[in-house]
Amino acid sequence: MGKKILIIDDDEVIAKYLKKFLENNGYTTTNAIDGKLGMDMIKKDKPDLILLDVMMETLYSGFEVYRQVKLDSELNTIPIIGISGMSDEIDVKFDPARDAEYFSPDDFLEKPVDKELLLKKIDKLIRTL
Repeated sequence: MGKKILIIDDDEVIAKYLKKFLENNGYTTTNAIDGKLGMDMIKKDKPDLILLDVMMETLYSGFEVYRQVKLDSELNTIPIIGISGMSDEIDVKFDPARDAEYFSPDDFLEKPVDKELLLKKIDKLIRTL
């Protein structure tokens, strides 16, 4: 059984696409369509890695999920890759140096996600476990 990856994204098309791609590459995946469900799944399943959409159209945003994970001593070592199409929507790019105060994932990708780059980032983070 492959390493467990939790995909938290309110865009079901993207979530299903990532799920299929990652499972075809040997990972076990689960999906959550909002941050609240995602937090419940993180606490229950303790995945090896979290793919987290930053800008979800739900009350419990990716930023809130990130904050909750990092505040929990049982969860805060789980690597998080932030994913966002935010730059397309509001013409602002995520800048780790500027934005680290409120969001500092282990890595970050812009949508549309480059599949090969995603695999490299996941492999790098999971290999360190």
